[in-house]
Amino acid sequence: MLDFVPHNLGLASITRAQYIERHVTSFSNELYNPSPENPVAIMIIDGTYAHLEKSSNFQSLRQSFSMHKHDHLIKPALVVAPDGFILDIHGPYYSDSSNNDAAMLRNQLENGMGLREWLNDGDIIIVDRGYRDVLPFLDNLGIEYKMPALLQQGQRQLNTEEANDSRLVTKTRWIVEARNGHIKSVFKFFKGKISIVHAENLGDFYRIAAALLNKYRKPIVMSGADLELARKMLVRSRTPNVLQARLEVDHALRTRHAGWVRLTADHAPRFPYLDLDYLKDLTLGVYQLNLAPAYIQDKLQREDLEVFEFDEFLNEPGLIRCRIYSRFRNATKTGEMCLRDQYLDIIVPVNPEPGHSERAHTLQAFYGSSVMHGISRELSTPELHC
Repeated sequence: MLDFVPHNLGLASITRAQYIERHVTSFSNELYNPSPENPVAIMIIDGTYAHLEKSSNFQSLRQSFSMHKHDHLIKPALVVAPDGFILDIHGPYYSDSSNNDAAMLRNQLENGMGLREWLNDGDIIIVDRGYRDVLPFLDNLGIEYKMPALLQQGQRQLNTEEANDSRLVTKTRWIVEARNGHIKSVFKFFKGKISIVHAENLGDFYRIAAALLNKYRKPIVMSGADLELARKMLVRSRTPNVLQARLEVDHALRTRHAGWVRLTADHAPRFPYLDLDYLKDLTLGVYQLNLAPAYIQDKLQREDLEVFEFDEFLNEPGLIRCRIYSRFRNATKTGEMCLRDQYLDIIVPVNPEPGHSERAHTLQAFYGSSVMHGISRELSTPELHC
C-alpha cells in the first residue's frame, strides 16, 4: 500500500495526458467523443458487490443489507478505462438505500477524492441507468456522460434513435463488468462470503488486487473494434428506418390477418443468401447471432411446432413476417383472464437485389403501440428490449 499500489493505481499514478494516450482506445474516442480529433479522457464507472457475513453490530447490520440483492453487502466503485485499465477504486460503501450508485458518484466528485480535479471539461463518463439521479450534477460540472436511454412516463418502448444510442453505450460499458469479474476470478477471496472481520480493510484489499491486475494483466482488446467499426456504427445508428415509418402510417399493412405457413425458397425466390460474415457485419458483432438459436428454440417450444412458420404478404411483394417471443416476458394473468404470451412480429423486406446492403426490419406487437420502436435498420437484429 505504501509503494506498489500508489505506482499502479489511483489518480496520482498517471497523468490525464498519459491516461488518454495509453488507455483511451481509438474506438471509444471515435464512438463517444464529438470531436475525436481532440481526444479526451473516457472512463467507465460502476459499483460492484462484496458479500459479507452478518455483523453483530446492529447499525452495520442495517446499513450493509441491500434490499435489491437481499443480502449483506458493501460496494466498491470501479473507475475503468476503455481498455480495462483500472484508474481507481473508491469506497467501499454500505449498500443501503442511502448509498445507491448515484450517491456514490456524487460523493467521489464532491468529497476531496481528487476525481473532480483530475477531470477536465469535455471528459466523458460512461454509466448505467442507476446513475440517472446524478446526471444534473455532472452537467453542472461540465462533465459529459453516456448512459442508456430511459423510458419516459407513458412511453412503452424506446424510439429508434434512443435504442441505438443505448446500444452504442453498451458496446463498451461491459468492460467494467469484465474487470470486476477478473478481480473475483483471479483473487478467490472476493468471490464468496467475506468474514466481517475483514470489512474494515476490504477497500485496501480491492486496491491491492486492482494494482496487481494493472501491472500484470493484459489490456482488454475487443476483436475488430477499430476506427472503421466505430464510424460504421455511428452512421448506422442515424440511418432512418423507412420500413418502420411506412408501417406506422399503413394501417392495413399492420393489422392484416396472418396466414402462417412453412415458408420455402419458392415463396421468396428473391430472398438473398446471408452468409455468416454478412450477418456479423450487419449486427456489428456476434452477440445477437449467438442469441438467435435460443429465440428459435423458444418459439418452437411455446407453439409446439417442429418447423418455423412465416407469413408472406401476397399483396405486398417483397415483405415477409415471422413471430418470435420476448425473452423477458411470459404469459400474464389478471384474475380469471389469461393474456397471450407477449410476442413481437418481425416484418422483413425481401430485397430484389441480392447482396444489396440496405435491408431494414421492424417490429409489431399485439399490445401497446402498433409498432415497436427501437429496432433500426441494420444496427440490430431481433435482440428485443420490451
